[in-house]
Amino acid sequence: AASPPSTALAAENDVEGKGSSMEGPEEGVDMEEETGGGSAEKEDAKAAVKRRRKYEMAEYWDERYEKTSGVFDWYTDFLSLKPLFAHYCKLNSRILNLGCGNSELAEGLALEGYTDVTSVDISGKCIDMMLKRCQESKHAEKLKDLRWIRMDASRMTFEDKTFDFIIEKGTMDALVCNSETGPTLTRILAEAHRVLRIGGTLVVITYGNPDSRMALFKDANCPWRIKVRRVPYSPSALLIRTLRAMLNGKPLRCVSPEMLAVAMPKVKQELANFETAEDLGPEKSPFCYGYCCTKVSEESNKPPAAPAVQHDNGEGGCRQLEDDEQEDDEPENVA
Repeated sequence: AASPPSTALAAENDVEGKGSSMEGPEEGVDMEEETGGGSAEKEDAKAAVKRRRKYEMAEYWDERYEKTSGVFDWYTDFLSLKPLFAHYCKLNSRILNLGCGNSELAEGLALEGYTDVTSVDISGKCIDMMLKRCQESKHAEKLKDLRWIRMDASRMTFEDKTFDFIIEKGTMDALVCNSETGPTLTRILAEAHRVLRIGGTLVVITYGNPDSRMALFKDANCPWRIKVRRVPYSPSALLIRTLRAMLNGKPLRCVSPEMLAVAMPKVKQELANFETAEDLGPEKSPFCYGYCCTKVSEESNKPPAAPAVQHDNGEGGCRQLEDDEQEDDEPENVA
């Protein structure tokens, strides 16, 4: 399994403004299991668990967005995901951006010509920020039809079979860091399955490889056909990672032109070879994973069974689809 990131959320330490990172919340054991004894220890354990479950709480994200400006994309960006959208979506497909945050994904979709994009986030502060950003954008006219809704992904209010395509980028990784969030993760996947039409696709973008993530889909007990792909980290995410390694703990504002001259070719080479690169974990690999989950039926009350996993080549490595590639084993995605 890929090693979990050992650092805190990159957004906490990133320079103000536009950023991108492959780093998610740190996974670990339940803090309650590490403590025992008297009431003081138990209270400390409860506080520790609450801290680790903060990513479930709207209050945490509201406070975070109060302090955050600019743009932040988890792992990768719209340009790197364009082949997936081109493959699974038509321009008039009904698209749901789950746990949208303040990324530019929805704006990128609208500017590319996708006409029916809904973004939801548990943070009302985030939704207000995104509405304002679109209204004040130089592309405001092209972004005016984007929908922004404050909503809990584990308790969505959409009707059944509302969407043709759902994308989730980092939301589940923010919850998987604590074993107590298992029921929430299961509800999110079940809700995504419910609001997808049959033949529609959910794409989960995560640093977790199949050894660490396939159990989540099994626990949700929903009929999916899953294809696992490699998705390259965004150039900015790889550049930030490379520069941080060169800085040895110094802030990014200390980057020199000479450092950039060294880092840029390294990033370019990593992106050119991401399809065949060894999986060295999220802090060293040039790619994350995309779990492309096609809904095959409405039934979700049978005993859980491990979903079938398909890879793009016979050696088990996965690669990103090119725009003109087709998959004859998947139903056509008709909007």
